[in-house]
Amino acid sequence: MKTIIDREFGHIPIVAEIEWSVPDWSIIIYEEGQIVAFVNLIERIIYVDTIACRAVGINNLITLNKYRGKGYGQKLMLAAKHMICGRLRSQLGILLCADNLIPFYQKLNWREIQCTVLFNQTYGKRTWEAKTMILSFGNLPNSPCQIDLNGLPW
Repeated sequence: MKTIIDREFGHIPIVAEIEWSVPDWSIIIYEEGQIVAFVNLIERIIYVDTIACRAVGINNLITLNKYRGKGYGQKLMLAAKHMICGRLRSQLGILLCADNLIPFYQKLNWREIQCTVLFNQTYGKRTWEAKTMILSFGNLPNSPCQIDLNGLPW
């Protein structure tokens, strides 16, 4: 999967310059014994404003080129949603998102938020400069001022 991730995102400057979390979970779709699509999940306690909450970050939703347009991404995100609010009992799903993918995630009930998102790097805290989306299952602020990922980004 690392080779697929590097091929898909390795050329993007913001991706290349950041140290990323190691996934806790992967949901994978196979066809004829080959990976065709996958999504990784990272569990962690994060801070929404000053409220500690159980969150799951979405990491590397990828469908290989020749399998795109067949609904695999949607199937993976629905499975991730069930895992986030079910098995993992998290209050929040969160993803760091490219602008062009926002409509895809919005169709799946994720919503874009406008707030400062902080994450750790070996040299200290850093601010995420791109889009952030959430899927909330708990009593959390609808429009937070700040989210601290309390670790490396996903």
